Amino acid sequence: MSGMAEQDIFQDESPRRTRELRQRSFTLSYVVTRGVIPLIILLAIWQLVAFIAQGIGLIDIASAFVRLVVEGDADGRTLMEHTGMSMFRVTLGFTAAIATAIPLGIAIGRYRAVDAVLGPVVEAMRPIPPIAWIPLSILMFRTNVVGAQVFIIWIGSFFPILINTTAGVKRTDPVHLDVAHTFGATEAQILAKVVLPSAAPEMFAGLRLGFGIGWMCLVAAEMIGGGLGLGYLVIIAEQLGRTGETISAMLVIGAIGFMISYAFLLVEKRLLRWRREVSI
Repeated sequence: MSGMAEQDIFQDESPRRTRELRQRSFTLSYVVTRGVIPLIILLAIWQLVAFIAQGIGLIDIASAFVRLVVEGDADGRTLMEHTGMSMFRVTLGFTAAIATAIPLGIAIGRYRAVDAVLGPVVEAMRPIPPIAWIPLSILMFRTNVVGAQVFIIWIGSFFPILINTTAGVKRTDPVHLDVAHTFGATEAQILAKVVLPSAAPEMFAGLRLGFGIGWMCLVAAEMIGGGLGLGYLVIIAEQLGRTGETISAMLVIGAIGFMISYAFLLVEKRLLRWRREVSI
């Protein structure tokens, strides 16, 4: 009996051990494919770019990064100060883009009269590059440099969010709208219970894309001036011939953009669990 009991326990433990081994193998494979290999490729690319640019290596870039963190740039401004100011500007511009683009996108996508009036205006302004708005932003915000920079970031983020929101609203299944009307739903209920959930995937895609473009507009926005910010650090370090500091600032810009985009994916996956296309 004792032998049979031990055999049963062994048989019960065998599938569990198999699952644990598979889980460990999956975790290791995930870390290698999503973390180690991309990091190696990224470092190799930056090593190649840095060497071609000025013959410096990763050690020089790392030392420049540490120097920026501890001592600061030529003006004594640390990397944290530059990063904080850039995040402040991007947060303002991106928040303004969300507050304006999503309601307008819902209106254009939902109501034909609004689409007929504002649709052509949006399509006419959308192809203008954000950097082309810099002279106008300087004229609009003569005494407010931060306002001019936030305006450029807003322009970069606004149109991707607007276009994706409009497309998502227009793709709402007419059958769902008819069912809502049949059951006597009000317009507010239709927007909240049918239109917004249907358009949510496109809206999240627009948010990720809008933040990415707004973050890229950061360098152009901080060309206006201000004396602080990652974009400003890239430009001033390049002018002073400090290639290591330039590349360090660029790496920080890329890392922050990646982490925030990844955070959007996490939120999207949590809120839209029914959408299997979202992968992390």
